[in-house]
Amino acid sequence: MERRRLSDTRASETHKAVIHAEGKRVKFFFTIGFFDDGRPGEIFLHMDESGSTLDGFADCWAIAVSMLLQHGVTVEKLFEKFAFQDFEPRGFTDNPDIKVARSVVDYVIRYMVKI
Repeated sequence: MERRRLSDTRASETHKAVIHAEGKRVKFFFTIGFFDDGRPGEIFLHMDESGSTLDGFADCWAIAVSMLLQHGVTVEKLFEKFAFQDFEPRGFTDNPDIKVARSVVDYVIRYMVKI
């Protein structure tokens, strides 16, 4: 399938999330850019106070998910693959809709399917 590009000016939503993991707070931010029809078309993920390895992984994962969205893969299909992936950091969150996150990937994809 051919890549569908987003408009030069697009609607977006930035969300701050916190996972309470092993006695510390892991804070991260992600921005979802939307196609003109309101469907997600890209994400940017920034880990706060993390090392270069986690930051690099988060950036690469967000780019890959963005490319999939732009090539027609639905958020629901991504949810099937990425929801409930279990790795650190994991724990309770401040979001009443996602009370427990099994990982940052789990949190982001479960958030995206709800919007």
